[in-house]
Amino acid sequence: MLVKNIKITLSVFIGTTIFYSCGSLSSNLPVFYTPAATSNHISYLPKPMISDSVKTKNYISGSFSNNSLPYETGEMLMGFINYNRSHVFNKINLSYGGFAYFGGTSRGYENSSRVIDEKFYSKGFHGLGLRTSIGFSEQSGNTEFRVLSWENSLVFEGGDYPSLLKELRSKNDLLIIASNKITLYTTGGSTEVIWYGKKNRDRQYGFRLFIGATIGLQQNLNYTNEKITGMASDFSFFLKIKNAYGILSSGTNLMNNSGKITLGYSF
Repeated sequence: MLVKNIKITLSVFIGTTIFYSCGSLSSNLPVFYTPAATSNHISYLPKPMISDSVKTKNYISGSFSNNSLPYETGEMLMGFINYNRSHVFNKINLSYGGFAYFGGTSRGYENSSRVIDEKFYSKGFHGLGLRTSIGFSEQSGNTEFRVLSWENSLVFEGGDYPSLLKELRSKNDLLIIASNKITLYTTGGSTEVIWYGKKNRDRQYGFRLFIGATIGLQQNLNYTNEKITGMASDFSFFLKIKNAYGILSSGTNLMNNSGKITLGYSF
């Protein structure tokens, strides 16, 4: 009888251990690791308005930005130096320029079901890129409607963090979903409304919405059962006072989220 009770107790103990072990394993969800510039290399490119007396201008600026990994498990903080030159030809606007950035990784929110690799923290990165925009505008009073623009951004990324992405990708771990792309090309369309103050033409205000995609980024992720949208978006507010300007932006791409603040000067 004693032996039988011991066997029953042992069976219950083993069964319970297996149950909780399986339960804890099944509660673990994959962590997504994406390039640092995923959601913020597309950026608002300021341009002269049709009503401006000067039809060609140069713009130089600095930006501070963050990029959160999907589910905010980790974060990348970075600084940008931007330059673009813009032209207005009747109702056509054209802008082109380059940028450089650098930064590092940091902790996100605690997430018991998505455990980030400890190697992620304090990794540096840097990058260089190009941006272009061409569009069609209509003017009505003191307001300009930039009906449709085609925008592009190409970026090359390097540093310790891209090297880590390659390492994580090579593990073939089901709980690691990583992209090892170091060249990102994003393209899409935008629409914008911008106006100047009726009492002060030196003040301009604008809102712009961009919708597009980073070519090949979604397909570069190793397999996951979770549904991931490949759409990229960027919403920006623009304010210009005489030659100084500022931009507030919020972007999304591949479930990443970013915010950016830019201060610049035009001449």
